[in-house]
Amino acid sequence: MRISADEAGEQRSVGDRLLLILDAVAESPGEVGLSELARRTGLKKATVHRPATDLVAHRMLERGGYGYRLGLHLFELGQHVPASRRLRATALPFMSDLLIATGEIVQLGVLDGTEIIYIEKLTGRHSVPAPSAVGARLPAYCTGLGKAILAFSDESAVDRVVSGPMPARTSTTITDPARFRRELDRIRETGLAYDREEGTRGIVCVAAAIVVESYVGRDGHRAVAGLSVTGPAQRLQPVRLEAAVRTAALAISRGLGHPLGR
Repeated sequence: MRISADEAGEQRSVGDRLLLILDAVAESPGEVGLSELARRTGLKKATVHRPATDLVAHRMLERGGYGYRLGLHLFELGQHVPASRRLRATALPFMSDLLIATGEIVQLGVLDGTEIIYIEKLTGRHSVPAPSAVGARLPAYCTGLGKAILAFSDESAVDRVVSGPMPARTSTTITDPARFRRELDRIRETGLAYDREEGTRGIVCVAAAIVVESYVGRDGHRAVAGLSVTGPAQRLQPVRLEAAVRTAALAISRGLGHPLGR
């Protein structure tokens, strides 16, 4: 793909522009028009239009009635990521068992920087709307999955979270770094993390880390993912699901057997 002198003046490589466009579209729940895409990426409309057209041709993006949305080829490529594919394949039978037993939302997520990425989500007969979705991101500090994973992650991962902004999303969000570290200490002792309406008012969850012993980490274990059951605060009693969630996470950990990606 050739770039004009005008485009070159924007000081971004072609690869940078492609990723900026894909990220900007991914952040929107619906379609993103060309003008809005230019605003979000900080690029000129003419600069955005050419790579966006190429992404449509390669099915990375789709053109809708209003603007652009992510294309199916991205989903197809994602299914071939070895670590993600193996983790999901190992976890799904146990997630399905939890879904049948609880009827609530069962989720699988991994830590990416200071955020949780949801890589699988099962919903059942009792499930209520929740802000998570497969491929979506939420701050790690205010989610059960995030706290469960951070408790069994390297200290540098925890430092990244507590050194950044931790705004209160609800009245129960833990925003104090020292208190957050004490919460992680408790999770290491019990193996269970809770979201006490910390991310979304009315939504609670119980979560456990999926750890692999052969990683070099805290006490010889390191979290590679987290598993949770989520539901409405007025109905879900996390304490009643502790054993089921802990057992499922342990079974998945044993099923993985060795570090993902090797």
